[in-house]
Amino acid sequence: MTARVLAAWLAMFCAMAPNARADDALRGTLTSVGSDTMSLLVTLWAAEFQARHPGAHVQVQAAGSASAPAALLEGAADIGSMSRPMNDAEVAAFRARYGYAPLRITVAHDAIAIFVNPDNPMTRITLAQVDAIWSRDHRCANAPGDGAIARGLLVNGRDASSGTYELFRETALCGGAYRPGVIAWPGNGAVIAAVATQRNAIGYAGAGYVNALVKPLAIARDDAGEAVAPDAREIASGRYPLTRALYLYVNRKPDRELSALPAAFLEYALSAQGQRLLPSAGFVALGDDELAAQREALR
Repeated sequence: MTARVLAAWLAMFCAMAPNARADDALRGTLTSVGSDTMSLLVTLWAAEFQARHPGAHVQVQAAGSASAPAALLEGAADIGSMSRPMNDAEVAAFRARYGYAPLRITVAHDAIAIFVNPDNPMTRITLAQVDAIWSRDHRCANAPGDGAIARGLLVNGRDASSGTYELFRETALCGGAYRPGVIAWPGNGAVIAAVATQRNAIGYAGAGYVNALVKPLAIARDDAGEAVAPDAREIASGRYPLTRALYLYVNRKPDRELSALPAAFLEYALSAQGQRLLPSAGFVALGDDELAAQREALR
């Protein structure tokens, strides 16, 4: 993890050096609250944004995606970062308070990776096997599942405040409940560390956090299907089964301009310079058409 973070910061400074400019027109403090998965990315963006706008200060809090809707609702955050979409209840609560839904901007592509200890001989896994290992209900397979593959595994995952936890439940477990005994960790790095130190451990986390301490598994949709690894090309193409988008949410009244500081930060995140930092944080940039659509949504 240390080497990856160092490389990310070096990339940030290399990207920043030719483009930094003093712009005192933007002043004030911008607060981002939300996703642990996105914390490194938002921190990288914040550092370069502050270098471009010396009068601005960006605070980054990463308590998990579930903290973003509440912070936006109470006015404790200017931006909510989430590794899953807001659910219906979260949007309804916001709408009840303000009379409109929060604005959602897609800023990157990511995936949830499943990994084992490097000493584990597994190299691939099917979605039915994933359901059998983590789920109590086995909704995906509509059957008890392959109990043999789960036997003897130390099963790890994220805690309930995490967007990764919720998205994994919805997509990999078909909305089913986690089975008792899954060890819940408060951060992606903690899951990596747990699997790295236990030969019989398996876990999941944001793909950008996977490092040489663990071995990511290729995922097949069924026994006969091709197993696809969570690399940048397969994530961008959508072929990897557990792909997802990453979002920034803001409180913007319909048909009103967003205030200057959050608007500038979102414009930067969707700029060529902002998107160039995504690989440093382990994510995949948006395509040209996607960027155009998100920039239009900001207007």
